[in-house]
Amino acid sequence: MTKTFLIRTLSAVVALVILFSIYYFFESTGLKLLVYATVFIGGYELIQILLPKNSGRFHKGLFYVLLLLIFHVAANYPSFAVVAFSVLIVLFLVLSLLSHQSFAELEGLVEYQAKAVLGFVYLGLLPSYAYRLLDLNNGMMWFLTLLAVVFTGDVGAYLVGITLGKHKINPRLSPKKTWEGSIGGLAGSLVAGFVCSHFLPQIQLNAILVMAVCAGFVAQFGDFFESLIKRVADVKDSGSLMPGHGGILDRIDGVLFASPVLMLVASLFESQY
Repeated sequence: MTKTFLIRTLSAVVALVILFSIYYFFESTGLKLLVYATVFIGGYELIQILLPKNSGRFHKGLFYVLLLLIFHVAANYPSFAVVAFSVLIVLFLVLSLLSHQSFAELEGLVEYQAKAVLGFVYLGLLPSYAYRLLDLNNGMMWFLTLLAVVFTGDVGAYLVGITLGKHKINPRLSPKKTWEGSIGGLAGSLVAGFVCSHFLPQIQLNAILVMAVCAGFVAQFGDFFESLIKRVADVKDSGSLMPGHGGILDRIDGVLFASPVLMLVASLFESQY
């Protein structure tokens, strides 16, 4: 356990150094490129664990290209995001229907289409909100708040879970997660929100704390969601890019779910000042 914790800690420290170095040298533009890189790598990982095993190269490539297009449009042209998403989904369905001969059974085609659309939402739309946070007046602080709330919550859940965790939440999805760990995670998110509130003085403290708890709560379900698709795919991790953590998706699953929460709250407060 100690060795695993040290590996996870070292890996997290390296990631933080990279994150702050990118911001120091390239500011928000660098962070936006980092989000793009995350979607690029995460998209490849998602193909391996989400799409049916009988999906051919064409269908995997179709999913990957459209996933990147959906993210790009949603991140940079939010006013067109809904119609663009709909058009790209229609295009995807048309192309997959035209190539249905690649699937031995029609059930396989339906499974591919359903899982692909789920993937478009998961890694096409959700990360676009984290990207768009950087365009707000206090964008950098909102972006860091998002990461702090989610990652501090992860640390709190992990430490409390391994020391005090006894009551399992849902062993079928994630056998190690406990109610005690979940409470520890929410406490960690709350602490992160309190610290970040000092850098957002125009926002009331109680509002920041409520936002932190809500974001931390849904972030935990982001972890459960990824556990679900990994269990269906019968894999332990989405990848091996980050020692002790797994792949990119293993690290950002909570961030993906919390991003629209932060974007909603930040947009409401930014519109008042």
